[in-house]
Amino acid sequence: MSEAGSLSYSGARAARVAPSDDGSIGTMIDTAFNLLRRRWPILLAGIALGLIAGFVKTAVTPVSYVSSTSILIEDQSNQIASEDTATVKAVSPRLSNEVQSLRSPALMERVVRQLNLQNDPEFNPYMSYQAPAPTSPKLPAATPNKVALPVPDARQVEVTKAMLARALSVETVTGSTVIVIKMKASNPLKAAQIVDAVAEGYLAEQLDSKLSTTRQASVWLQQQVEQVGADLKRQSAALQAERAASGLNVAGGSSLADQQVSALSAQLSQARADVAARQARGSGGGVSTGVGEVYDSPAVQALRVSEGEVQRRISELSVRYGPAHPQMQVAREQLVDIRRQLQQEIGRVSRGSSNELQVAQRRVAAIEAELARWTAALGRDTRRASVQQQLQSQVTATEATYQGYVQRLQQITDLEKLQRPDGRIIVRGQVPGRPDSPKPAQDLAQGLLAGLALAAGLIVLLESLQRGLRTPQAVEDWTGAPCLVSVPKLTAREVKDLAATGGQGPADYVAVKPLSLYAEALRQLRADLILAPDGETIPQVILFSSAVAGEGKSTTALAFARTLAMSGAKTILIEADIRRPTIAAIAGLEAKTNLVEVINHHDRLEAALSRDLLTDLDILPTQAINDRTGVDQALERFSGLLDTLRPHYQFIVVDTAPVLAVAETQTMARQADAVILVVRWGATTGDAIRIAVHELQSARITPRGVALNSVDFKAQSKYTRGDSASYYNSYSKYYSQ
Repeated sequence: MSEAGSLSYSGARAARVAPSDDGSIGTMIDTAFNLLRRRWPILLAGIALGLIAGFVKTAVTPVSYVSSTSILIEDQSNQIASEDTATVKAVSPRLSNEVQSLRSPALMERVVRQLNLQNDPEFNPYMSYQAPAPTSPKLPAATPNKVALPVPDARQVEVTKAMLARALSVETVTGSTVIVIKMKASNPLKAAQIVDAVAEGYLAEQLDSKLSTTRQASVWLQQQVEQVGADLKRQSAALQAERAASGLNVAGGSSLADQQVSALSAQLSQARADVAARQARGSGGGVSTGVGEVYDSPAVQALRVSEGEVQRRISELSVRYGPAHPQMQVAREQLVDIRRQLQQEIGRVSRGSSNELQVAQRRVAAIEAELARWTAALGRDTRRASVQQQLQSQVTATEATYQGYVQRLQQITDLEKLQRPDGRIIVRGQVPGRPDSPKPAQDLAQGLLAGLALAAGLIVLLESLQRGLRTPQAVEDWTGAPCLVSVPKLTAREVKDLAATGGQGPADYVAVKPLSLYAEALRQLRADLILAPDGETIPQVILFSSAVAGEGKSTTALAFARTLAMSGAKTILIEADIRRPTIAAIAGLEAKTNLVEVINHHDRLEAALSRDLLTDLDILPTQAINDRTGVDQALERFSGLLDTLRPHYQFIVVDTAPVLAVAETQTMARQADAVILVVRWGATTGDAIRIAVHELQSARITPRGVALNSVDFKAQSKYTRGDSASYYNSYSKYYSQ
């Protein structure tokens, strides 16, 4: 008997023990538990492979020892570089640079040659065994004498350097300036010797680098001191020569020409002001009148006073006497005489003022000529002074540069005597007491983790490849309809027993083994349909379909129809898959006509019917129809055929084509009382069944439920908990085998 079983998930029994897939912790735990139940052989295989790999790694890993040395990096940067030179550099390494320095090819070569590692077969694969000979004093006594194969020495050294660098590890200690050097070797003493040699060689190279840098700086500064000193002597000699030639001393104050120009400029300004003043007092014409000087003259002023008095007197006499009066005539004569004297005095004063203006103008001309002579002399002195100042500036700048180089040279000389490495060894390499590898516990743990990871990846791959629906819950989630039954898949043993009795397929197993789990599943489906809730009509026309071909719908329809017939109900099975009919072949019958002919001519129904060979079931098989002429119109009258059969049969089972394959299934499904979708366990995808349900719903057809077909019940129990599949081993003995 099959290890699967029947389950009913109808609305009347929808309450389940298992919780729904609500994303809770319990659900996730159940999912993980079921996954382990399904895939535990893969998990065990992965663990076994991992442990074996760990054992193999431990066995093949050569024994090696690790010794370590710690170096403390100290900040001793010497800021002796300047922007004037690119060869003097400040030593300010960072830890990352120091780590790279410890793995540098130059240091590796130094250690290789110091310890003669090119003669050690552990680091030089070109070495070949020879007879034992005295060992090198630089290597442990356990190392046998080796000689190299005929390979160039340079090539052997390069390979040895690479092997040494591979065995060496350099790490920094977080939060400090400590660098830890570790060396792995087959001999504990060798590991300690090499790691100490690397540390000492690193410090020696660092000191050599510093001394080389300071020596280069010292040589360069000495050259600069000599060159700048020579330039200083040459510039000083040029300055002294210029001073002697010019007779000037720029630092001693102003020159004679400068003083003369200043004095003459002042005199010229005063003389020009005097001339301007005299010109302002003069008038136009040949001789300047000198109005200002005339008014200032005492004689002119006295004559003006006398002229005024005479005029006043004439005015008084003109009132008292007539114009012919003798006193009037005397007064007029006095006025004429006074005016004559006034004109004479004005002329005399004017002539004196013109002579003084000419003298002042000649003085201005003389001063201008003298000033021009001294200005030319001052220009020559200024040019000489400018040249002298330039020379003085050059001497001053060169002297400052010279002193700077001398001071830096002294600093370099003093620093060279105090140079030491930027680091020091704080922990020297110790001879390890036990090997570092192999590590059995670690190898086994790594192998176990790798095996678990491999098993997990394989499980994920296998689970992702399983696209078919495997649980009733998944079927209901994708379809929205209840999963009415899980129909078991016949095992190879059951198929063999069925063949021995003459049966041809699972549908025959219902009649051959009526007490089997397969028959019980179909009886459970019958109970779900006929035990309708109060107020609902028991479906008479039951239509079976599927999403795609190959779901086992025809077999399930035939087996279900036989179950109804065996229960005593008068039942007919109509084969409505007119494109790929299979019922006749499964039942061992021969179709006499096609369904379209029966629909169009009801009088041919009785001749087209066949009686099932195993039960009292009536079967209406059909022949395949290749000509579509009139088919659609006939199928639309399918309800007429059903109306003809309803009075004569208690149940009418219809087997149709897949929903996604042809459109006629929807036409006939609208005439049925209940539509059952058959889903093949582990084969039908959720997308396919969801689209099929959507197509039916678009035609206003709601499936009554789903039959999960060809279920491996024992395997199904590993995908879900809380339903009857979980207890299959407890009740499987109730079914005959």
